Formats: sequence, structure tokens, C-alpha cells
Amino acid sequence: MRCSLGRLCLYGTVLNSADTVERSIRSVFRPDADIVITDGGSTDGTYERLLEISKDYNLRVYRAPGSSRGLGRQLALMRCPEGSYTTYFDLDDEFNVHWHRSIDWGIATGSPRPLPRLYIREYLLSRGGWRDLNYAEDNELWARAGFDYYLPIVVGRPIKTVGTGLGREASRYFQGITGFTKRTLRTSLDLIRGLGLKPIDLVKLFDKSRLPLLLPAYVIASLQGIYRYDKFLNNYELNFYNLLKKLKDPVKEIKADEQYVVFAIPYKVAYHIGVSWIDRRLRAIGLRPYKCRQMNWGESIVGVRSLNAIEVIDDYLRFNFFEAQSCRPLEAAEER
Repeated sequence: MRCSLGRLCLYGTVLNSADTVERSIRSVFRPDADIVITDGGSTDGTYERLLEISKDYNLRVYRAPGSSRGLGRQLALMRCPEGSYTTYFDLDDEFNVHWHRSIDWGIATGSPRPLPRLYIREYLLSRGGWRDLNYAEDNELWARAGFDYYLPIVVGRPIKTVGTGLGREASRYFQGITGFTKRTLRTSLDLIRGLGLKPIDLVKLFDKSRLPLLLPAYVIASLQGIYRYDKFLNNYELNFYNLLKKLKDPVKEIKADEQYVVFAIPYKVAYHIGVSWIDRRLRAIGLRPYKCRQMNWGESIVGVRSLNAIEVIDDYLRFNFFEAQSCRPLEAAEER
């Protein structure tokens, strides 16, 4: 199935991000695109700010208080024009020229699902659209809807980089111990459901300190329904496998700056998929694989054109996503 060039619709969902929404929207704005945003019930002036700038950015804003990230995106997707190519974005990030070039390249392929974030509206809706999940909603979508190509390129960065994890979320998403408890439980349930995890995956992927919460949550998640699309791989692993299988060289395809080309995969996942196969896939598009420590993931396989690219990417992101000093060629690391 190939589709003709159609209008572009950029969509997303947001909650309490008044200080980032305009900068984010400015970075994605293009005259050929509609922008559709679902506000999940902001109380910090986000909704009002979006209304103020709506005429400047061809923006339509809707309210859905209490909606999850998945439901908010689904509501926005449904309001995109019929027949349009659609891509979602996070309104606490800003995006660069590679983001725009990737979209243009993907649309030019004629595929209804060219890239993980880029789908023709009707194709995505025919596959069920977004699940009502607040975490791992994108992993679940990619595993179910599929995609034809992947360009391993840095396309954006967080606008604010102060704090990480639940501490960073506190003022935006919940208040008090009750709010913290509810969100932690919801996150645990949606993590299991969206990633399609089995008990063995919990032990394999997560630190032991998280298991006392995740294992009981698994029982509840099983009753709610766990979304898994492969017999042997959970959705997280399946997506990495498909990303690697469908790699395209961004330097060749979109004339990307080679210092922003990167592919990273947690070593625990790489080991399950096959380290030697990953090595070959990365080298096939001109990336040299290293074994590095990465923020949140620990040991990872990182494919770049040159080791200097890791420092360039860290500088662009404004935090040390990779620990450049820890990197060593994968072949040397595997021989130890």
C-alpha cells in the first residue's frame, strides 16, 4: 500500500507545561501543518497560553481533564484532518532541523507507516490508535502498528533539564502522598501492560529494589490486560529489534550532520536479541559500536560515526546522557 502526499498534522497532549509549550510549538511549526493539542486539565495556565498563541501557529486546542498520555494523543489524533500524515510530539521538548527532514523523507516514501512516530491517520486508527496508557504508550503503539524504516538521529532535546524521574514530575503531575501513590501505581501498571512484560522480564530488566512494587502490580496488570505482540520478545525488545532491522543511514537519506547520528540499546536487551547481530546491523550503515555507560540504562551498546559524537550529543542535550569516558569499542569490551 502506497499513499499520495497529504496534509501534515502534528499532535500531542500536555499537562501543566505553561513555560515550555510555545517554545516547543515554535520548533515544530510549519505552514503546511495543522497542530492539534489535548490539554489534560492543566491548572498552571497552559490551556490559556495555548489559546493565546493558537492563531500564530495554526493551532487547535481541546480539553480532556484527567486523560492519560495515550488517551490525550488519541483524542488529538482523531481531530487531525482525514487523509493526513500525522506525527506526535512532546510539548516539553524542542525539535531541530533533523526532525523536519525526517518527516519530509518519511512522507516521500509513500508508506502509510514510514517511521515510528509518523503514520497516515486512517492507518493508525485502523490499527486501534493509542491505548489509554500513561506510560509505555509509545512502545505499545510501535509494537502493534509497526513501521517500515528508522533513522537513528537526534531530533530534539528537553527544554528543561533540571531534575529527573518522579522528583521532576511532582509539581506537574501530582501533589501530596496520595497523588504520589496513585501515580506510582498507575505508572507501574501501565509499564507492565504497555511493554508486554512477563514476570521473568521484571527480573531481567529492572533493579531488585523495584520488584516489591512491580511483582504485585503484575497481578493487577494481568487482570486489566497486558499487551504483548511477540512470543519471545516483550514490546520493548521487539521495538529495538525492529529499529535495528529497519535502519537507514541518516547522512545518506536526509543529509544529517553525522555527529548527531546515534543508536543506543541497553546491554541487557542487546544480549537477549544478539550482540553480534547488532554489531553487524550498526556497521551496515557506517556506525561503529561502543560499549558505554548511559544515564538510566547502565551498560549500553552505542553506535556512532566517531567517539567525538558522544560528547557533541551530550553537549546538545545539555546533560551527560552518555558517559563518554566509559566508552570502549564493543569488540574490545566483549573480549574482556
